[in-house]
Amino acid sequence: MKLIQKLIKKKETIKESFFKSVIYRIITIFLGMLVIFIVTGDLFAAFSLGFATEAVQFVNYFIYETIWTNYHDKRLRIKIELTREIDVKLDFDLLKEISFEFSQTDTYVKEPYESIMSFFENLLQNDNLVEIREDLQRDKNYFEVRHKDRSFMR
Repeated sequence: MKLIQKLIKKKETIKESFFKSVIYRIITIFLGMLVIFIVTGDLFAAFSLGFATEAVQFVNYFIYETIWTNYHDKRLRIKIELTREIDVKLDFDLLKEISFEFSQTDTYVKEPYESIMSFFENLLQNDNLVEIREDLQRDKNYFEVRHKDRSFMR
């Protein structure tokens, strides 16, 4: 969940793009006018050419930023959809406790039984849990023995 939240926070809005464009253009207008004034020595030409050029570039930059932001957002949505990561930190003691508690579960309903068995199988197949595999296997065996000759209800 944290990864998805981080990705969403990186999203830039059209409003942010607009203000970024305005600030950038204000800076470039003054720089453009300064260069034109230095080259021509004409203050009126500096203001008119500088402003006209920057006005066109402002529109161009805003359109470019909007397209880029939409492209970025589409990539972000695809990344979020493809992300199936769960940011959970479990320590081995907690997993052993959960395993033990599941081993003590007594059910006559097939779905919970199958879910608990699936839980044990997934943990036992996880290579990161080698240190507690013996405990997990013991709890699974106890759970299986406890339900060995049971007829389940649907």
